[in-house]
Amino acid sequence: MTSLQVTNSDGSLVSIPYSGQVIFSQAGTLSVQAMNPDAAAEPTTYTANGYEAYYGPVEIDAARKTFAITVESSLVRNLIGQKMERKFEVTEDQLVITPANPEEGWRVTYERL
Repeated sequence: MTSLQVTNSDGSLVSIPYSGQVIFSQAGTLSVQAMNPDAAAEPTTYTANGYEAYYGPVEIDAARKTFAITVESSLVRNLIGQKMERKFEVTEDQLVITPANPEEGWRVTYERL
């Protein structure tokens, strides 16, 4: 993960000092691990104690540039069973992921290793 940005109350994007990774396997699964260095960070829909972790089967629609993960396992147990749709854009070795619902207000960028 090279950057995480969230929408501020005034609509501007603010960078959050997260680190992490996303893994798409050839078997058709996705896993996400991400951490805020502030262990006392407020919990969010996706995080507990500044940490985000979930895993599950993923369906990729390359034509629409979207994917959907059905969460099988998650640190935040309320996510288990949910299907989350995301938009993606790939440019060379960079992957940008945003929520399908722009009201969620975040953008994450990864570099391929």
